[in-house]
Amino acid sequence: MPTEYPRLLIRSTVAPTPPMPALFEPKFYLLLQGAKRMTIAGRTFDCSAGTCAVASIGLPFVSEVVEASPTQPYLSVELTLDAGIVASLLLDMREQNPTEWQAGAISLAQVEVGLVEPLGRLLNLLDAPSEIPVLAAQIERELYYRLLSGPLGGRLRQIGANNSRFAQIKMAAEWIGENANNPMSVEWLAAHVGMSVTSFHRHFKAVTASSPLAYQRQLRLLEARRQLASGEANVTQIAYTSGYVSASQFSREYKKAFGVPPSQHAVLLRP
Repeated sequence: MPTEYPRLLIRSTVAPTPPMPALFEPKFYLLLQGAKRMTIAGRTFDCSAGTCAVASIGLPFVSEVVEASPTQPYLSVELTLDAGIVASLLLDMREQNPTEWQAGAISLAQVEVGLVEPLGRLLNLLDAPSEIPVLAAQIERELYYRLLSGPLGGRLRQIGANNSRFAQIKMAAEWIGENANNPMSVEWLAAHVGMSVTSFHRHFKAVTASSPLAYQRQLRLLEARRQLASGEANVTQIAYTSGYVSASQFSREYKKAFGVPPSQHAVLLRP
């Protein structure tokens, strides 16, 4: 559910959900009530109330709510992270070279008391929308500072760094995200971010658990799934706009990713 603060999202459901593929964008996530299972980059995480996470690169993932009921609904909060705020804080904290290489792109921990207080104030502003333009930015900045000072700080630092190996991979992942449906040359992309092809492949997989081409394919299929659910186009049209040379190739890869062919999934996904 969107809120009056554009980067703040609240999710709630009163029943367990089936596994759902999506993109875990760079964000802070806190589970407030219920339980959820997430599979990201080949790893499965069982999350309960108090679990928080920071992702530093958009990662395709599968999630399912495993504990929710009308009397105790599943409830979580997500805050899309702003790299500019992180970078500004790192300067104020006088961290000259704050980011060391860290494999992966997501970290989980139990929420700390120092984080709950500013998050609570940010959520309380939703009941006073007129105060959001005045107070929200400084509260969000405090929230980031608490994150940087805690167990998720290393992952958050990756978002604000602009001179690290991770920053090169982040740039590549963002380029793929913006151009997922277009032809891609791995050699060109490696040169574009200033890396050798061998190093680029190794570091990209260390962060995303996928090769660049597999990452592109996952993003293509997630967007295709969204279009099928919305009814924007038929399967053949989606296949070609997604960058596939044939509808049959698209159908094979779609079924491999989601377990059902796109024509059947279109019927299941639409209300």
